[in-house]
Amino acid sequence: MKAALMRSPGVLDVDEVHDPVLPKGGVLLKVLACAVCGTDIKMLEAGHRDLTYPRIPGHEVTAEVLETDISMMRIGDRVQVWPGESCGTCAQCRSGNDHLCPHVKIMGFNTDGGMAEMMAVVDPSRLVPIGNADPMMLTLAEPLACCINAQGKLRVGEGDSVLILGGGPMGCLNAFLARRRGAESVMLSEPVLERLHHVPNGLFDRISQPKGDEIAEMVKRGTHGRGADVIIPCTPNIRLDSNVFGLLAPGGRLCVFSGPRREDSPLPIDVRDMHYRELTVVGSYGHASRHGRDAVKLLREGSDLSWIFTGRYGLEDVRQAFGHASGRTGQKAVITL
Repeated sequence: MKAALMRSPGVLDVDEVHDPVLPKGGVLLKVLACAVCGTDIKMLEAGHRDLTYPRIPGHEVTAEVLETDISMMRIGDRVQVWPGESCGTCAQCRSGNDHLCPHVKIMGFNTDGGMAEMMAVVDPSRLVPIGNADPMMLTLAEPLACCINAQGKLRVGEGDSVLILGGGPMGCLNAFLARRRGAESVMLSEPVLERLHHVPNGLFDRISQPKGDEIAEMVKRGTHGRGADVIIPCTPNIRLDSNVFGLLAPGGRLCVFSGPRREDSPLPIDVRDMHYRELTVVGSYGHASRHGRDAVKLLREGSDLSWIFTGRYGLEDVRQAFGHASGRTGQKAVITL
């Protein structure tokens, strides 16, 4: 079969590789669509702590069952694939947080991913049926599930003012979800306003660029001086310093959502400010399989997010797909097979 192969930082091409074989008790899949994630770009440009080479990338995948020897799946079933592979027995797995399993392996990092014509899945519980839903649209289940994980920890709800830092696909999906959860206002800081060309009116109430005091002024106007109830950084290009914490309202919540750059990670935190204003900081990394099921259900309810796909490519054009995503001139790039 043909597959995209990441051989080393900066080296990505399409080549013939051995077809996967049906695992005992597992499923052999024909890939239908695989979207490009910001983490894929990071892997190509700088590597990743969980990445081993050579590797077939891709963890935002929908597929069709080609072959199986289990009764819970039928040939022709269409599914979304949870990218984790956990032990199922540890305390984290038993508590519903299988993404935090100390033995977890992640598709596209530790094991081969979905930028290929076929893939094999050992554990069929990782597969979520999508029925007749658009396979391209359902590639959004994985990134949307990451947002569900984060916003559950943040308790985003009715009446909240939400500030999103970064207007790429994750920023837009977080805005969409915050609206669904009842947020009263959603504000955005984004340096490249051109990438918002396809974003529908009403997704964001206020938009500013991260220049000087523009963010602080936007938050002040948008919250009548109170500050944001919730801040979700959706880009690693933001240093979570006192300037960002100063944008929070009393009782505000901030999520370390997008992986911070190493050089920006050691930060002095004024714990007195956290104490007196009762601020909350939560971490959110990826998502559990339960969040993935919730995301598939939400997308199958008919939410139109087709505007987020601003680049569609074949497998042979994987380099162009990565270029579209890394260029940050649009939103989501997806490979369809």
